[in-house]
Amino acid sequence: MTPKHLYQQSIDKQRVVVTGNGSRIITSLIVHVLKHNNRKFDYILDDQEPVIHKDSPAIIIQGLAQLLDYKHHIAVLSDSSSDSYLIEKFAEATPKGGTLIYTENDPGIKIIGSKERADIQAIPYLTFKHELRNNKTVLISSANEKIPVSISGVFHLQCVSAAKEVLKKLGITSGQFYKAVGDFELP
Repeated sequence: MTPKHLYQQSIDKQRVVVTGNGSRIITSLIVHVLKHNNRKFDYILDDQEPVIHKDSPAIIIQGLAQLLDYKHHIAVLSDSSSDSYLIEKFAEATPKGGTLIYTENDPGIKIIGSKERADIQAIPYLTFKHELRNNKTVLISSANEKIPVSISGVFHLQCVSAAKEVLKKLGITSGQFYKAVGDFELP
C-alpha cells in the first residue's frame, strides 16, 4: 500500500509517523502498549501487512519512504542518518497544532527539531532514566518507581523515551505505560 493510498484510507484518523533508525523499535513499542491497553488503532510496520479498521481514531506508521505523503499529525525523528533534506522537509510539514518529537542527542535532528515554530509542539527526548540491577535494566519513573524491562542499551532506552512521548499524546497515562512496557520484547 502506497503512502498516498494509506493517507486516503486514514484521512479521518490521527496519523503518527515514526522515522529513522529507531523507527522499528519505537513503532513496535507504541503498538505493544496500545494493544496492552485495549486501544483501538491501526498500524503499519515495514515488513507486515497494514492493520486497518474503519472506526479506529489513530494510525501508527513506521515511515521509511515518501514521508511527506502520510500528512502526519505527530512525527517522531529518531536520527539524522537518513537524507537530512528529506528529514527537514518532513519536520517542516508538521501541521499547525501538530507535534514533533525528536532526539536531543543527535546534533542534526536537534537543529531541525528545535527550530522556532509557535504553532507546533516540539518535544525533545533523551535516554530513559534507568539503572542496572543484577545485569537487568530497570526503568525509573518520575515517581521513582522501578520497572524491570527486557531491553537495554542507550539506543533502545532512547526509543523507549520517544515511544512514551507519543503514547502520552495518544492518551496513555504513565501507569498504563509502565504496566505494558515490562513485558515488551524487541522485534
